[in-house]
Amino acid sequence: MNKTVKNPAIGHHITFLQTGAETGGELLQIEYGVLQPETEPAIPLHIHLECSERFEVVQGQLGVILDGERRLLGVGEQVHIPPGTPHTFWNAGNGELRFITDVRPPGQLQTYWETVFGLAEDGKVGRNGLPNLLQLAVVAPLADSYFPGVPVWLTKGFTAVLGAIGRLVGYKASYPKYSG
Repeated sequence: MNKTVKNPAIGHHITFLQTGAETGGELLQIEYGVLQPETEPAIPLHIHLECSERFEVVQGQLGVILDGERRLLGVGEQVHIPPGTPHTFWNAGNGELRFITDVRPPGQLQTYWETVFGLAEDGKVGRNGLPNLLQLAVVAPLADSYFPGVPVWLTKGFTAVLGAIGRLVGYKASYPKYSG
């Protein structure tokens, strides 16, 4: 049975179809769902240094910003996002959006999503769907995710300092309750 996690703060949900553990570390495949139409992305523009992603729409209309270009994708259409490419997405349609995402290699992205969405299900995130800054600094390195335009070394340094403080006050990168 596939595991589903939800982030009620932003109306997103993820069903894990194939995990890194099941594919020998080659692939994480999820179905990402967004319940309500969005006028702007809930997920900030970001890059992944190590992994590539492939989005394929199975229901609704997916809006994507990929390397500065806005695109709209319908059912059956897909887009490939190479490592280092700035991107984000949103539900650009009138109903629910569902799309398959392949992440290669998956790294620890599953644990990141389980933690952040688990915290969201427990009401421990803000309206933006993210935990407080110290908890986020502890879990963020699992996502291999950085903001374009900000030097990676600066982001890593800032995250390391805040993450150390977060760990001192008891925050963890994962919790058995969410990633059991």
